[in-house]
Amino acid sequence: MTVPLLHTDKRTNTRDRIIELLLKGQRTVEELAGTLGMTRNAVRSQIALLQRAGIVEVTGEVKGSRRPAAVFGVPAGAEIGSSQAPQAFLSQLIRVLSDRIPARQLDSIMKRVGQGLAATVPAPDGSARERVAGAMHVLRSLGSHADLAEVDGKFVITGHGCPISKAVAANARSCVAMESFLAKLTKLPVTEHCNHGEHPSCRFEIDLPAAEGRRS
Repeated sequence: MTVPLLHTDKRTNTRDRIIELLLKGQRTVEELAGTLGMTRNAVRSQIALLQRAGIVEVTGEVKGSRRPAAVFGVPAGAEIGSSQAPQAFLSQLIRVLSDRIPARQLDSIMKRVGQGLAATVPAPDGSARERVAGAMHVLRSLGSHADLAEVDGKFVITGHGCPISKAVAANARSCVAMESFLAKLTKLPVTEHCNHGEHPSCRFEIDLPAAEGRRS
């Protein structure tokens, strides 16, 4: 989960400062409070939010006056900030691949990318509807702004914008990765009908099993 860092909210700015300090070195709550000029309870509340977001973790403990104090740090691979570098890198990579390999091979690669991405998140279980709802939850956690509707025995996911717009702009077949991602999560047939124009937006149709598709 990414914690956006470019906000004017005072609490968010405090989190930014905590992250910056922890990137420079591991610290206890008391050390952070002293550096930031804040109370320990105020720091603890921000640390708790960062822990839930996967940005901060306990890395050890040190001897305290009454009991050991937890030491906090930023785990390797934590997603910090909203840098455009990953999107720019991805779009350039897609362009290079598109220029060098046949379209059919690119589709195969995109399918494997989507399946690999799906393997990194908890797989939804339950009925077809429950799996689709779980997939929507995963999409939103990845930054997608999408709506879900049921139309004529199919689920239709309509996105407002596109979370991989730079990649889609580089090559529209990038949507195959998301199609494969959703198919892997839902264990259902998925077809992409995305808008690949100047302002890409997502649209995926998910076929429901006949027994469930008849319910409304």
